[in-house]
Amino acid sequence: MSLPARQDSPAPAYRHQPLRVACVQYDVKLGRVEENARRVEEMTSGIQSGSIDLLVLPEMALSGYMFQTPASILPYLEPQRIGTTSLLARSLARRIGCHVVAGYPESLEVPTVTEGGKTAGEGGTDVEEEGEGVGWNSAVLIGPSGEVLGNYRKTFRFETDKNWAKEGDGFTHFDLPEPLGRVAIGICMDMNPKDFIAPWDAFELATYCKHNDVDILVVPMNWLDPPAEPPNIAPELDPESPSEHNLNYWAARLTPLHDPVPGYNTPTPSSETASGGREVVFVACNRIGTEEGSKFVGTSCVMTVSSKPSRIDLVEVCNMSEERVLIATVT
Repeated sequence: MSLPARQDSPAPAYRHQPLRVACVQYDVKLGRVEENARRVEEMTSGIQSGSIDLLVLPEMALSGYMFQTPASILPYLEPQRIGTTSLLARSLARRIGCHVVAGYPESLEVPTVTEGGKTAGEGGTDVEEEGEGVGWNSAVLIGPSGEVLGNYRKTFRFETDKNWAKEGDGFTHFDLPEPLGRVAIGICMDMNPKDFIAPWDAFELATYCKHNDVDILVVPMNWLDPPAEPPNIAPELDPESPSEHNLNYWAARLTPLHDPVPGYNTPTPSSETASGGREVVFVACNRIGTEEGSKFVGTSCVMTVSSKPSRIDLVEVCNMSEERVLIATVT
C-alpha cells in the first residue's frame, strides 16, 4: 500500500480552520524521569503560544517502557492528575495554549513493601502473587488551561505490559472544541489484533473509530522494530528514513476508515468532506532508541484517512532515528 505525499483534499465540513499537531519523538531513558522531563521541555521550548492545537508525547513518555516485574516499575507509577507526567503535560498545555496527550504508568494504589521485599497492595495483599497488575499503561488528556479532561487506559496489552499492567476498560473518545472534534486515544498495542490472535479483519480500534464518528485518532507508542521471522534475515534499514513497513502496517490496520465496504455507518453531514466521505486524522507519536536490547522504530507521523474517495495521505513523518518535534498542519 503506497502512502503518497499529501495533496489538497476537501477538509471536513466541521473543520473551519487548519488542525495543527505536534509530536515529540525522542530517546526516552529508562527510569530517568527528571532527565526525560527536562529533555521534553527543551525540545518544546521553541513552540510559540497559540501555534498548535494538539501536542502528543509517546507512550510512558517519562518512565521508559521495558519493565520486567511489578517491583521494577513501582517507583515510577504515577497517580492521576498530580503525577510527574500529568504535571508536565499541564504545564506544557498552559504555556503553549493547546491540548496535550501524554502516556504514563498509572498507579493502581499506593503499594507497600512487606518483609522479604515483596510488593503488597492495600490490606497487605501480595500483588505479585495475584498476577493482576499494579497499575495501568495510561494516557492523560489535558486542556489548554491545564485542566485534566480525560484519562485512557490501554485496552490491548503487549507482552511487556502484562508484566505489571492491568487491562484497561475499553476504547473511548472525547469531544473537544474545534478544530479537534471527537478524539479517540489508543496506545501502541491497541493498533494490533488483540494478543495477536484475534482475527486480523476485526480491526478493533479502527472499527470503534468508524462506528463512533471519530475525527482524530491519537496513538502514543513504544513501537518496536520487529525481528524477521526465521529463516528470513531482516533487511538493513536506513536510520535516516522512516520505516515504510510500519507506515504501511498502520495504514492497513486503519482499513475500516478508508475502505468503504458494506456495513459501515453512513457519515453524518457534519463529518463529511465536500466529496461526501469522512476524513479521519491519524496521529502516531513513537519514540526512538534502544532499551533493554529492544529497538524502537520512531516514524512518528500524521496521516489523513478518508473513505470517499478511499485514500490515505501522509501529511508529515519523522525518520527512525531523529529526536524531533514533528509539526503537521492538516487543512
